[in-house]
Amino acid sequence: MKKGEPLMKTMKTWSALLVALMLLFSLGLSAHMEDEEQPEDSTQVTEEAPAEEAPGTAEETEAAGEAEATSEAEAKPYATMPPVKKEDMPKPNADAKAEAVVLKEGGSSLFELPATESAVLEPLDPGSVLTLVFLGQTWCKVKTPGHEGYVPTQDLGFAFGDVQTGIAIVTAPGGKLTLRAEMTTKSKALTSVPSGRAVLLLAKGDNFSLVRFEGKEGYVLTAHIKEVAPSASLGTYIKVVSLDEKREANVRLRAEPKRNATEYTKVKSGLSLVVLEVEEDWSRVEYEGYHGWMMSDYLK
Repeated sequence: MKKGEPLMKTMKTWSALLVALMLLFSLGLSAHMEDEEQPEDSTQVTEEAPAEEAPGTAEETEAAGEAEATSEAEAKPYATMPPVKKEDMPKPNADAKAEAVVLKEGGSSLFELPATESAVLEPLDPGSVLTLVFLGQTWCKVKTPGHEGYVPTQDLGFAFGDVQTGIAIVTAPGGKLTLRAEMTTKSKALTSVPSGRAVLLLAKGDNFSLVRFEGKEGYVLTAHIKEVAPSASLGTYIKVVSLDEKREANVRLRAEPKRNATEYTKVKSGLSLVVLEVEEDWSRVEYEGYHGWMMSDYLK
């Protein structure tokens, strides 16, 4: 071995160790820097996401609250008529009349139009018997010896005796529902009830129900009527308009708030009706005994 070789080997060893230590230090510093930067990036993402989602979350909470309130409101107001077995179904009254009696304590008023802001034709005492022209969920058209006008349905009763009565809207998809003498589709047809019109519900069965319509009592298919309560809200009396001022419009009143729903009747522009509820592009309305939906653009 030459002189100085041990020293050279020692220096090489120390150099290698120094390089290794520097490499380790460099890696450690890089990792440390990454560890410090990562929480900063994470914090930014976490802060932004709630800011974007917060409005949606708030709307969902409010919507849920509204849904619960609506559900409770729909569940409470009206106790539907209990079903009757076929063998217990009452017989139609051959002497039935199209009448209504004022039940409201303190009496009611006969209005010129289906609107409380219209002229009062005459006051109506409790117990007054009126001729029923047509039945409505909200307003009834009636006659007295001196006048013809409108009375809120909630002020009236339609039963004479112990028979419980309710109100039902005819929903037959074919446009009308047959009122029959007996509980079979082969029995005598007494008359037909246009879809969208209201009938007095006297007894409800699984297949057939006993109803009164324009002074006639008979049976109709239960599947094609919808039981409703007299409306506590009297609605808003609004004129039907044409979207083109140069021509008259015949606006469709439909079974549901959609264009392809069954058409119940048409209402000419210039006439007025009662708006009970507005849902976006459609309004739930009542017109001369018909109940359904109309596009809100024609009611402005």
